[in-house]
Amino acid sequence: MALSKKKALATALEPHAPTTNTPSLGRTVMAASACMLAAASFNAQAQSNDAPAAELDTVTVTGYRGTFMNSVKYQRSVQETPRIVTVLTNDLLEDQNVTELRDALRNVSGISLQAGEGNPPGGDQLKIRGFNARDDINVNGSRDLGNYFRDPFYVDQIEVIKGPNSAFSGRGSAGGTINFVTKKPLLEDRNRVETSVGTDALFRVTGDFNRRIDDNSALRLNVMNHTQDVPGRDETNQERHGFYAAYVWGLESDTQVEVDFLHTRQNNLEDKGLPFDRAGFSGDTAELTEKGGERTPGGQRAPDGYYTGKLPPGIDFSNFYGHKDDYQDIDVDQLGVAVEHRFSDQVAVRNQFRASRVHNDSITSSPRLIIPEAAWGSGDFSQAQVRGDLKPRDQEDLSFFNQTDVITSFETGGLSHDLVVGAELGYVDIENERRPDVKGPATDLYNPASRTRPSAPYDGSRHRLESEQVGLYALDTIALNPKWDLHSGVRWDHVKSTATDSGYDDPIGATSRTDSEWSGNLGLVFKPTQNGSIYASVGTAFDVTGTFDRGLVQLAGGGSAEGGGREDIIDEAAFDTDPEKTIAYEVGTKWNLADNLLVSAALFRTDKTNARTPAQGGGDMLDVLDGEQRVEGFEVGAMGSLTPAWNLYTSYTFMDSEVRSSNNSWEEGSRLGGTPEHTFNLWTTYDVLPEWTVGGGMEYVDDQVNNVASKPGGRRRQVEIDSYTVFHASTTYRFTQDLQLRVNAFNLADEEYISQVAEGGAQGIPGPGRHVIASLRYDF
Repeated sequence: MALSKKKALATALEPHAPTTNTPSLGRTVMAASACMLAAASFNAQAQSNDAPAAELDTVTVTGYRGTFMNSVKYQRSVQETPRIVTVLTNDLLEDQNVTELRDALRNVSGISLQAGEGNPPGGDQLKIRGFNARDDINVNGSRDLGNYFRDPFYVDQIEVIKGPNSAFSGRGSAGGTINFVTKKPLLEDRNRVETSVGTDALFRVTGDFNRRIDDNSALRLNVMNHTQDVPGRDETNQERHGFYAAYVWGLESDTQVEVDFLHTRQNNLEDKGLPFDRAGFSGDTAELTEKGGERTPGGQRAPDGYYTGKLPPGIDFSNFYGHKDDYQDIDVDQLGVAVEHRFSDQVAVRNQFRASRVHNDSITSSPRLIIPEAAWGSGDFSQAQVRGDLKPRDQEDLSFFNQTDVITSFETGGLSHDLVVGAELGYVDIENERRPDVKGPATDLYNPASRTRPSAPYDGSRHRLESEQVGLYALDTIALNPKWDLHSGVRWDHVKSTATDSGYDDPIGATSRTDSEWSGNLGLVFKPTQNGSIYASVGTAFDVTGTFDRGLVQLAGGGSAEGGGREDIIDEAAFDTDPEKTIAYEVGTKWNLADNLLVSAALFRTDKTNARTPAQGGGDMLDVLDGEQRVEGFEVGAMGSLTPAWNLYTSYTFMDSEVRSSNNSWEEGSRLGGTPEHTFNLWTTYDVLPEWTVGGGMEYVDDQVNNVASKPGGRRRQVEIDSYTVFHASTTYRFTQDLQLRVNAFNLADEEYISQVAEGGAQGIPGPGRHVIASLRYDF
């Protein structure tokens, strides 16, 4: 147990001391002035109490190595945990000037970003190892629901745990989970302000202020303001601000209480991207069919059994097809209360309560391609038009989660145990006050005009989804001897989901589904030397059908309350099916080399044994569990420092995905959506001089499709986005220990590429064009 996370519980429950390299933020001079005034107030109070001001280190000596995950559920270091774990440290996020979760995840191979088509709405949507992880994002180990774009200004590190994770996190988690670890108060006074300016009208300000109250308590405040046009895109822009406050009492005692609160506000003109030719208008068609109000070619199959759509040729990547008065206003409020009590070095209890409210009031426009009937099948897009279809949303997501953990260390029969026994209670309430979808005015595909949107009135109807969750778990890490550890875990979850519509002439009413499922995890770790480990693990996951995904509960628009489209609001057959189940196997090794470089490699296979597929004969809705899907491959990576002056962060993942069995033959052999075969990332920095650091990197993502192939001639077709490679660079100059300037340049070659594709294949969102940001940081 040389590297046990808790040689004694006295150290296990103490919060990890966060790094203080806060990511840069900013927006207005007034915001910067507010940061300075707040900092001055903190500093003046510190001087009045004769408390010496702590100096901040400006030279990183530990590299990008994250040693531990910030959770009592993981009782060993990253090196000794039997699965691939990626820790994105605060130093890394700062060096790259990360301002969104999407930017941070470009450091993790095996992850692909997705785009919302309107249901679900825009927000952080992604897949890990080929499986949806939109609902598998946590804050301090508690599930963070809600469709919004996360700004990590209040985050100390981001942890990506790959592989089925239901034994640790409950439902979902088929590909893995992401955990935000927030910045904790420290027993020393320190202040930091950073201002960033850049191309595309970027202005960002952040402040990070820590105040020691007394010998046992401290307060930390982080603030952010940000405004920016989207690089390489017309019209679209981002504007947001936020603050995060955390207070801790009892840092040096057996009982510790932490209270934290987050508020962010976003006012965006969201980018819904470019339209795809998903219906095969440029393909060879023999007949035309009409379905669901959308005319599509049908009957004629391409050689591979379906048409693979792409972007129309010659399209300008800066084109904006929405409306200039579209909007997206999102408010996020989160409250956390954690209480820990240490009875002895062998027994402790921790209870964490977290409440969250996300309100999304938005009208965004998804581009839809319109081809004149005479041009169908010709490949001639010269007369094509694009319509911006309004996707209104007035949705409030409420969630309450409470976790109680009992942590014990003991010995039985010469074996040392680190045991965590816990319970989780959760309640989620998602409700949309409905405005039906509206078709906007058409404009030219190649020369879109600036337009205002039509009205999208409320129709008096509401869609609601409630989820009541109970989880009981036990996680035991057993030191069989100094060289062998056995990791085991089991969890039982009880989930009741209820979907309700109201405000209709003929309401469907409430539809409920209750599931009780067991999940497990088992891993064996061999430590031949102190700096190396070899492991094998197996884990399971499940995901209930009563979730918030498209096709099961239509929380968004569709037809009016008087009828039309109502059949898609709740697909009762799909809603009332058994959970999907996943099992994964992984073998790997991890070694600490060079100065402090953690090198890892792993082989993995993930099988979804009862995947949702269309019913016999096809159709758009998913209502049977007759499918089998597999993602297998390997991964290698390195994070840390080669020398005290040279930092390295890199990983490569190969994924071979396949629909192995389906109720419909045309699906079999298809690769899974959002699962590029090859992904690679690299980032490195080098201290040329004590004052001067240079850095750079790249990311490569292979071509990918939006989803599993649809029925030939059906309404939804498979689309494909090309592979892309982008390069980035940075340089930092430290004038003094307290003052430094950093310049980041992104997408140096100004590569035009699609970084996110909607699951339905209607549109793709371009990655940011070339842009440059300069950030000035001052510590005092």
